[in-house]
Formats: sequence, C-alpha cells, structure tokens
Amino acid sequence: MTMTPVRMEAALSGMTHNQAAPAARPRRAWRILRPGFLFPAFLASLVLGLFGGFLSFADEVTRPYDPSSPRTEAIVAMTGGSYRVSDAVGLLGSGHGRRLLVSGVNPMVREREFARAVPAALPFLGCCIDLDHRALNTRGNAIETAKWARLHAFRSLLVVTSSYHMPRTMLELQHLLPDVQLVAYPVQTDALNPTGWWKDRASVKILGFEYAKYLLAAVGLRLDAPIDERPRPMPMRTARN
Repeated sequence: MTMTPVRMEAALSGMTHNQAAPAARPRRAWRILRPGFLFPAFLASLVLGLFGGFLSFADEVTRPYDPSSPRTEAIVAMTGGSYRVSDAVGLLGSGHGRRLLVSGVNPMVREREFARAVPAALPFLGCCIDLDHRALNTRGNAIETAKWARLHAFRSLLVVTSSYHMPRTMLELQHLLPDVQLVAYPVQTDALNPTGWWKDRASVKILGFEYAKYLLAAVGLRLDAPIDERPRPMPMRTARN
C-alpha cells in the first residue's frame, strides 16, 4: 500500500516520539537526584523527623508514674528540681527500696543540713541514705549511680527525677548499667503543664530545651568509645562515715 506524505509524516512523527520517550525519563530522574532537589528533601525529612521525635518526647515526659511498676531494690534521686528528694525519701519510707542515693548534693550540704531541709530523712540517714557530692551534671549523676549500684550489687533501681529530665537520665543510666533494671519515677513539677503543654509557652520552652539536650546526649553516647565503668569500691557518704 502506498503511504501518502501525511501518513508518512505521522508515522515518522509517532516513531520519533516513541523512540524519544525512553530517553526523557532518565533526564527527569536525573533532575530529581540533583543536589538542588535532594538538599530541600533531606532538610524537610529532617525537620519532620525532629518534630515527630519531639512530640514523642513530650508525650513520654508528661505521663504520670505507673503505680503498677515493679518494686526495686534501691532508689536513686537526682538533685536539681522541686520535690525530687522529698519524694524519694517518701518512697524509701514506704518500702519501695531498701537504700537511697541522693546524687549531686552540694558539697556544703552535709547530713545535718540535709536533715534540716528534708526532715523525713532523719530516721534513715544513719543506715539507708547515701549522699553523693561528686556529680555536677546528668552524666556525673549516672557515673556516680553506676558506682553505687555496683558497690551494693543492686539489680534494680527506682530512678527519681523531674519528668522532663527523665529521658536523658535514663539514657545515661542505661548506657552504664545495661544489666540493671531501671524503673522511672517521674516527678511532676509546677514548671511543666502535663495536660496542656502545647498551649503553655513556658512548658514548650522547657520541653524544647530538654529535647535538644537529650539529642546531644544520645549523639555523645554513640560517639563515646566503650570504657570500663567498673571502678574499685569506694565509700559513699552517710551519717556514720
């Protein structure tokens, strides 16, 4: 059959389009892989990931203590926030642990000053409460707690600190005490509104600041070289020491 010029042009045109189409797809794919596209996509993914992590962090720190949590052998309280120490002493008195470490106590505060500040601690200072004066920050709290737990061969600890401080504290402790059961006792303070934190500027600020410190701690622990954190037994400060 004789092909007219119009049909021939249409056939050639169709053939050209069909042949050129496969070559166009790689070009579009190459554009997607260009840095100008990848960087904004990476940045958007990073922002979404951080935001999602922040929401998860906020949900965790605003949960109240679960009374069905298992009992532990001992208790550790981190200084630096309202009600932490008094709540820990109350837990000791109610039998939640047989010994209490208060970590991060000011070196100027000895047993007499401690009993004056927390009267409920007086009956336990001679037997069951140890004061740590060495820790200066959360990492120090974890290091001194690890020493104390190994000194007494404790296999489970009830960790008492402010709710917003709990994730970072648990992260540091789990790094040094992977074989010890850690139970969180988050202390709710007036500084944080647990039921409507997203509507309270002060609460959002606290959570954002703590979330940033938590991320920095997580990165720091990943970069740390494995070290032996089993020091020689050393005396802890009690009323009779």
